[in-house]
Amino acid sequence: MIHIFNTYDNLSGYAAETIYTTGKKAIQQQDTFHFVLSGGNTPQGVYEKLASESRTDREFWSKTHVYWGDERCVPPDDPQSNYRMANRALLFQVPIPFANIHRIEAEHSDTQKMIEEYESLFPKSPDLVLLGMGADGHTASLFPGSPALERTGQSFIKTEAAVEPKYRITMTPEAIRNAKEVIVLVSCKDKSETLVRVFQKEGSVSKTPARLARDRTWLVDIKAAEIISGLDYLEKEIRFHK
Repeated sequence: MIHIFNTYDNLSGYAAETIYTTGKKAIQQQDTFHFVLSGGNTPQGVYEKLASESRTDREFWSKTHVYWGDERCVPPDDPQSNYRMANRALLFQVPIPFANIHRIEAEHSDTQKMIEEYESLFPKSPDLVLLGMGADGHTASLFPGSPALERTGQSFIKTEAAVEPKYRITMTPEAIRNAKEVIVLVSCKDKSETLVRVFQKEGSVSKTPARLARDRTWLVDIKAAEIISGLDYLEKEIRFHK
């Protein structure tokens, strides 16, 4: 389903509410919520709204475990660190136990050992994975043409990006497919043509990795949805919001 919003602020509010509701349902059913965070710019507003809505819910955060879908190979205090952004916008603002925060230690000198350790604690089927999409069609740190798109038998892998920071640790397609629920956040006009490639009837994951999640839930602002909102074959898949 593709949900289209008039503003990024409305998109962020809806996403925060959905995450919170999904988490509370998971806790009711299994006494824990395994939530995989996204990096990039788009999720920041979502995290801020989620913090505002849930900061007094100690029970919720005591039973929530957070992970990351990808991380740049930089120290955790680096301005380009996905952990740093999420920590400032969300985690520092809510009563989540430190032991429930499972960051990717991407600055580790022994990358393979770190990946193996992270895979050992990462849930086989996370309750919710949050993703974004770049203008080139990448999601997590799975970039067009990346060999990581063909990797099986692993949940995480080191990969290279076409932009800096060059080296990243990322979820594999297999890990994304194993998630119970996936939400993809898309904002900004420069991604409108890429969204067409994601949702066209035929296409290549190698050229547009975000197609990995095309059958999941997409939250898109009106600027990014400029083209797909008028495509007849997507009419039944689109829901408009204020």
